[in-house]
Amino acid sequence: MKIFDTSSIVCLLREATFPRAFEICKNHGYSLAITKQVHEEIEKNPETFKAFKSLTGFSVIDDVDEQCFSRMANRHPWLHKGEISVLCTGIAKEQEGGNYHCIVDEKARQLKSKYSIKVNGTIGLLLWQKRQLKELNDADCNELHKKLKCSSFWIKEEILQELLK
Repeated sequence: MKIFDTSSIVCLLREATFPRAFEICKNHGYSLAITKQVHEEIEKNPETFKAFKSLTGFSVIDDVDEQCFSRMANRHPWLHKGEISVLCTGIAKEQEGGNYHCIVDEKARQLKSKYSIKVNGTIGLLLWQKRQLKELNDADCNELHKKLKCSSFWIKEEILQELLK
């Protein structure tokens, strides 16, 4: 299971215009999910929500542990509700022994060690699709690099350069 945060959805659909990333995950047997909080965040932007609704195969997780959510919101007030809900879902999946990866960006990704959960960023997902799955070719990666470099998302240049290696 790949559990996506709002920023990854926006990045892949609007900035990179690469919905194929979701299809690649599904084609390799991964289920796709967002939390109820991420869904609510996506709904706030009509353009993103329209693009998201055109995708198939996403489930919405609506049973995020409220105690986890509250604790994380208090400990990490810089995180938004979507990030918190994805991390709490990751913690629950880890405790269940589930097969999952949280796809979150920015500061939320830095908490993976603290909570011992499986977390990657959007670029990490794309690099996995390129290197391990062999699903992205040089032309795909060059195009992604170009689009993301010009996007409103701030991504370190050395991380973006990994797409070209």
